[in-house]
Formats: sequence, structure tokens, C-alpha cells
Amino acid sequence: MSMITIDILKKLKESEDKVEFKKGEGGNISYDGGSKSKPNDRRRCILGYITALCNEGGGYLVIGMSDNYPHEVVGTQQNLGSIGELESKIYTDTGIRPSIYELYENSKRVLVIEVPCRPAGKVFKFEDVALMRVGEELKPMSDEFYLKIIQEQEPDFSQQICE
Repeated sequence: MSMITIDILKKLKESEDKVEFKKGEGGNISYDGGSKSKPNDRRRCILGYITALCNEGGGYLVIGMSDNYPHEVVGTQQNLGSIGELESKIYTDTGIRPSIYELYENSKRVLVIEVPCRPAGKVFKFEDVALMRVGEELKPMSDEFYLKIIQEQEPDFSQQICE
């Protein structure tokens, strides 16, 4: 898959394009929820968003651009100089292998975490909760959505040859 560009990112809409924008100006997006005690607050972290995006067929977590459309580059120090370490840590902690790269506009840095689609029939969890994005929030996956994913493992009898 080729890298996305800042021009394309500026035109994407979170609700339609499987992308999540975070300003992260100071490099302050929590990796794993850190010291927050409420589950709703803990999941609003890098691992939470990656888990939800993966469960929904893949997408982008973009740090260093404004949340409001049209998205402007604000720049970030998030994981500056440690992209390989971040990629490795995400894979170790979740089993999800993202592609992570930096883009620049007027010397302002944007960190793009490209999240792959989950394998058929597999649901990823953050702190034992299968997550999905609902509007601006990360919510526990509905039973209906969870069951739909799990059933992807079942054989499709309509594709078998009749005897």
C-alpha cells in the first residue's frame, strides 16, 4: 500500500473515511491509557484507536492535524525518533502490525499510523474489550457486530457445489 499524502488527508472525513485525527501538539497522546482510571478515558489512546480501526476494516490514526474539517497541519512531537519502537510495541501488545510514517508540511510533522484490516473472523480487544468507533467515541462493540465478525469463520454453504 502506498503512503497517503497530506493533501489527501486534509480532504478526508472521520465519519466516512475510516480515519481518526488527533492534534497531539506536544506529543501527548497516551499510548495505552496510562494513569486514567475510567475505562472510557483509558480507551482514548493510541492502542484503543488502533484496535477499533482494525476491527472496522483498517484505517488511519493521524496525529498532528486538527480534528475539524478541513484538517490543518498543527504538527506533533509524538514518538519523534522512535517510530520503529512504536511499531514494534503496538505489534507486541496487540498482534496488529501497523505501518507508521511521518509526513511534513512547512516543517510541521504529522505522524500517520496506517492500521490494517483484521483477518476474517478475528476480533481485536483493548483491555479485554472489543472496541469500535461510534461518532467521536470508542465504545464496546455491539453483540450484533461482534457476532457478524465471528461468523465470518463459518463455511459459506452457498458457495459449495450441489451434488
